[in-house]
Amino acid sequence: MGTCEMCGTDRVSTLLSEISGAKLRCCPRCIESNNLTVLERRTHVSTNVSTEAERTRTYTRNISKTEKEVALNFHSRIKVARESKGWSTRDLAKRMNLRLNDVQKAEAGVQPSDSVLKKIEKALDITLFEDGLSEPERSVKTPTSRGLTIGDALDEFLAKE
Repeated sequence: MGTCEMCGTDRVSTLLSEISGAKLRCCPRCIESNNLTVLERRTHVSTNVSTEAERTRTYTRNISKTEKEVALNFHSRIKVARESKGWSTRDLAKRMNLRLNDVQKAEAGVQPSDSVLKKIEKALDITLFEDGLSEPERSVKTPTSRGLTIGDALDEFLAKE
């Protein structure tokens, strides 16, 4: 997991891509929406092979539009379902064997790992994952701690034209 150098999204898988001659680590969403060239796929190193060329194997990942994505309003779905069952955040955390802080963060909109979201889905009997959008859209909130990304610079440049 890393940070997309194009859009700035944290905790996403990234692939090395080429954009106007520059090599950047981009998330699959940016690669797909901008039709970027992928230079490097995930690699797996085998320990029992002797030559360097034989040690690296390349695995490709099919980036399809039918993959499940986390719903944009996952946090409100969690809160509404929890309240409808009459549970406090502490009750939900105990039932799932999670820290109270993790549940509170999820309800505040901080996206936890997919495994935690699946636990929440099961505990509350709700759906937090949706089919991938045909044209990915997302709103970008720029916190003060995040630096300027290539995508931000490109947006500013295009806005001036």
